[in-house]
Amino acid sequence: SGKTYTMGTGFDVSVGEHELGIIPRAVHHLFKGIEQRKQAAADQGQPAPEFKINAQFLELYNEEVLDLFDSARDPEARKMKSHIKIHEDATGGIYTVGVTTRTVASEAEMMQCLQLGALSRTTASTQMNVQSSRSHAIFTIHLCQVRVCASPDHDNETDNRIVNGSSEMNEFETLTAKFHFVDLAGSERLKRTGATGDRAKEGISINCGLLALGNVISALGDKSKRSTHVPYRDSKLTRLLQDSLGGNSQTVMIACISPSDRDFMETLSTLKYANRARNIKNKVMVNQDKASQQISALRTEIARLQMELMEYKTGKRIIGEDGMESVNDMFHENSMLQTENNNLRVRVKAMQETIDAQRARLTQILSDQANQVIAAAGEGSEEIGNMIQNYIKEIEDLRAKLLESEAVNENLRKSLSRASTRSPFYGGPSAYNATTMGPENEASDIIEMAKKDLEKLKKKERKKKKSIIKEEVPDNEQDKEGEKEPSDQANNDMELEGQDASDHEDGEGEEEEEEE
Repeated sequence: SGKTYTMGTGFDVSVGEHELGIIPRAVHHLFKGIEQRKQAAADQGQPAPEFKINAQFLELYNEEVLDLFDSARDPEARKMKSHIKIHEDATGGIYTVGVTTRTVASEAEMMQCLQLGALSRTTASTQMNVQSSRSHAIFTIHLCQVRVCASPDHDNETDNRIVNGSSEMNEFETLTAKFHFVDLAGSERLKRTGATGDRAKEGISINCGLLALGNVISALGDKSKRSTHVPYRDSKLTRLLQDSLGGNSQTVMIACISPSDRDFMETLSTLKYANRARNIKNKVMVNQDKASQQISALRTEIARLQMELMEYKTGKRIIGEDGMESVNDMFHENSMLQTENNNLRVRVKAMQETIDAQRARLTQILSDQANQVIAAAGEGSEEIGNMIQNYIKEIEDLRAKLLESEAVNENLRKSLSRASTRSPFYGGPSAYNATTMGPENEASDIIEMAKKDLEKLKKKERKKKKSIIKEEVPDNEQDKEGEKEPSDQANNDMELEGQDASDHEDGEGEEEEEEE
């Protein structure tokens, strides 16, 4: 019915390019997609993705797995027990041990490997087909891609990243895929094929594998039976295709039938077989390596924790006395103040633009008035008008700067006065200034206290002088001294008053220095 021809493993010389099978077309499409992805990465200025492609070619003959890439294999050894083992990994994937794996880098190498394996495949002649496939063939392509993954930009992310020659870091992820191209041998009726001996044993083995595959398809396609046991281990064919049938995969089955009316029963059973396969529904997801998945999850968790820590530092989140987490009211108030501040910034900008427009309008009006005055005097010209306009504009700008400087100076003076009168309780330089240079009322109190002390000293000095004069000077000299005493006292009073005035002037000078 053309199964091998459809898959493209027959390698008929007369087949044209438009009649190629599934495998050659898939290989061409695969390498074309690889070149397109590399070109797209180069156009975007990103590192080109790296691809690693491996190929395997297996044959299932009489329930024994044979390696078609093994060039040292003896053709007569296919009757012996195979050393190839089938295993299952932790994720449910199926892999084989002891199979030759060839790494290919181009479409030509892949087709050469396919041709090499197809020529080693077991075929024989029956009454229904001159070159009948006596085994199931499985051509497997393993594809591994390392590409730059699209992730959010963060500043401090360096893990799982590779430097691409610049200061930027690119995160790479690894994706894997597996393609199974299966060329199944057709079911046989011994009455029609007329097979005997080894051909009969091969037909029985082929039918056993197809029966096990049909049972697996029925179990996967029937929702009521899918929760029960799926008989993957009944045959090595179903065991090899376990992850392709019910795993993370997309499967296409092509049913080849004969147009002859003699093959009506085989055609009917084949269509029923394929119809059961249509009922299988699989959920497909990307095969990303565990390291990339874990790193992505950890990076997301780190970003969330950093955001939460920032909220605690800024005071947005607080822990109450009862241990419950809540949002601080100050955060809402701060948000409102920031919004109001932004609105005020917009208003200030708009007012500044309005002031500039009014200033330009005022400059134009003043320049027009000056031009009219000069024109009335008969001395006006265009150059003089432009010069006057430039001078007026410069004067207005300087006036605006002067007003701004005066306002700033006034604010600084007020701030300095508040700092100088601050209480000594706060400490620091302001307290020192407050103690050494007090306000005006404190200075006047000190001056009054100084005057009182001077009066007391005057009185004491007078008493001492009187007692000394009475003891030493005679009576006649006492009379003379008595006449001179008023003048001396007047002189002393004048000197003391001069000292008081100088002290008072010094106090006022200190007050003026304080205000400055």
